[in-house]
Amino acid sequence: MGFPEAELIKDEIVLRDIKISQDVLLTRKAMVRWLALSLGLISPNETRTLMLDILEVLLHFHFKNKNPDIHNILDELEKNKKEEPNPKAVRYHLLQLKNKGLIDSKQRKYYFITGSLPENNELNISLEEMYTKKVESSFKQITKVMKALKRTY
Repeated sequence: MGFPEAELIKDEIVLRDIKISQDVLLTRKAMVRWLALSLGLISPNETRTLMLDILEVLLHFHFKNKNPDIHNILDELEKNKKEEPNPKAVRYHLLQLKNKGLIDSKQRKYYFITGSLPENNELNISLEEMYTKKVESSFKQITKVMKALKRTY
């Protein structure tokens, strides 16, 4: 019988340390892609763009201090892409962002989680706080196991 590792995983983060080339800072799309790649929201060489499009729309609303509902998001995606987005796929990606702890919703309006201070509008600070808490939690568990392991030698 194998170990049920998948059932034991409480959370998982991917955080990449990526150089910021001059090309990255030239366009909004490039910066959004860099951010998504850095935060582990997409894989390197990812060709699908819906997650990027949704992230860009959420950032658009965030920086305008608005919390969009699904209809606002779909309308903005359609306006940006000139085609009707698949609502099911959009909801899937919103759920993925929610499961990663980046966004939440209240009364069917989506917003970035802003950390310990609700008025904190600096998304970079919120992201750093969220990822730091996850790393600290992981290392508390790692430390506990390392101490127990050390006693076995």
